[in-house]
Amino acid sequence: MSFRAVSELHFIPKGQTITAEYYVNEILNGSLMSSLLRQPEQGSILTRKLLPDMSQYIFQQDGALGHTAKRAQEWCNTNLVEFWHKSQWPGNSPHLNPIENLWSIVNQEIELMDTPTNISMLEKHIKQAWSQISPETLENLVSGMPKRMKLCIKQKGGYIGK
Repeated sequence: MSFRAVSELHFIPKGQTITAEYYVNEILNGSLMSSLLRQPEQGSILTRKLLPDMSQYIFQQDGALGHTAKRAQEWCNTNLVEFWHKSQWPGNSPHLNPIENLWSIVNQEIELMDTPTNISMLEKHIKQAWSQISPETLENLVSGMPKRMKLCIKQKGGYIGK
């Protein structure tokens, strides 16, 4: 996600383990790269360019094993303009990642829908809620980052509630 758009969703097939190989081949090379290469400046948050100047993004991810694996870190170092290496990202810090707040908003929207009775229906609900995210929501989540970062520095790494 960025302050103006979201990446495409990638649903993990049932039974698939997120290995470094799967993460690099399917998610980074697939979903992420197609989102980073978008050209339209206008339109839906699902299809427009993530940032006006794509040379200014910083890619961040959590500490999942597939993300922190040597192969994934090397891929990011080679293929991304800028990313936070696993050693730069504080552990257990969801309050520093606006995507966590965005998933909470998506979840609230899904809870208003009919209860899904199967995986296909759940995926449909997730896609619908994802497509209804407003540009203002994205901007608010990202613009709050400096304040959250300053609070973390002030707290010296202590927990800060959302």
